Amino acid sequence: MENPFYITGIIPEPYFCDRDKETMWFIRTLENKAHILLTSPRRMGKTQLIRHVYEQPAIKNSYYTFYTDIYPTTSLHELVLFLSKEIYTVLVPKGKTVIDKFLAGIHSLAGSFGYDPITGFPTFDVKLGDIHTPELTLEEIFRYLEQADKPCIFAIDEFQQIADYPEKNVEAILRTHIQKMSNCLFIYAGSNRHILENMFSSAAKPFYNSAEQTYLDCIPKEVYTSFAQEQFSKAGRKISPEAVSLAYDMFEGHTYYVHNVLHNAFAYLDPDKTIDESDINKTLSDILEEKGRSFASVMNQLNYQQKETLIAIAKEGKACGVTSVAFVKKHALKSPSSVQHAINTLLEKQLLTYQNEGRTKAYSVSDRFLEMWIYRIY
Repeated sequence: MENPFYITGIIPEPYFCDRDKETMWFIRTLENKAHILLTSPRRMGKTQLIRHVYEQPAIKNSYYTFYTDIYPTTSLHELVLFLSKEIYTVLVPKGKTVIDKFLAGIHSLAGSFGYDPITGFPTFDVKLGDIHTPELTLEEIFRYLEQADKPCIFAIDEFQQIADYPEKNVEAILRTHIQKMSNCLFIYAGSNRHILENMFSSAAKPFYNSAEQTYLDCIPKEVYTSFAQEQFSKAGRKISPEAVSLAYDMFEGHTYYVHNVLHNAFAYLDPDKTIDESDINKTLSDILEEKGRSFASVMNQLNYQQKETLIAIAKEGKACGVTSVAFVKKHALKSPSSVQHAINTLLEKQLLTYQNEGRTKAYSVSDRFLEMWIYRIY
């Protein structure tokens, strides 16, 4: 029996849980020709939501849809490589005529992709060193999207990466091209809220007020519980509502982590028994033990103040007033200023995230498994 709790790859429609309101909002917003900024904690399901929206008839039948995750990129050259490769990959199944139009427009890379002379199959052989003039190639890419025979939607995940590129004015360059386009909409997605909010909400930034903003929160508990029990039932298996509730509450509904626990419970526990709360606890312990070595490596890469600050926030779960004297004394930290400096670094490393709660920020460890591992070890 196929495991219905997907933790990698694209989730097939029968195994996709809820997000009905978010899906409809996306479709309406895109049909109204607005760009979108989507933020969420890491692994809340933003990539799966974008893929799900792409599969809806209103989008699938009317647009070319592209998605690329630029988290690994560190320069404009790499961004151009990722964009061009995604366009090429999506267009290959559309046929030779569509591919030819794309190839004809990307003059700066014309010698690096095309067709295999023997098989006749399309080939993509662009290497980073082939991109000599990234701004020119970027211009050609946007020109193609603008002239494509169907409207386009391009999702760029972990969009905040462009803020760290060594080239100057990348934001301004991208915004200059995008604001002139009428045939392509963009979904900017990411998990580093403090950078993205600054990029799109600061009047001094090129992308100021250029996208409709939405935040992806957790799926309601009753909806997820019903979904999980239904998936087990379809497979001839049983899980108690209390067990699902425990898995949900452990991670406050954080989709990936709840899915991960249930994925492992489904895969490794006796299929003839009803999974209960003790099984969920054992499954979680097994996961944390398996991840322990990599988590220890993460901690070893931090200096003392960063490590102590991360531990303190993990102990709190959600930490407000982190630079207050009370917080510093409670966790035997050095000083409010050292905590603030450590937090800035931990945010940059994406080991921390935060939510706005009134006028203050509530910080938490980005990886909930890491948070639990720290709590148990330290």
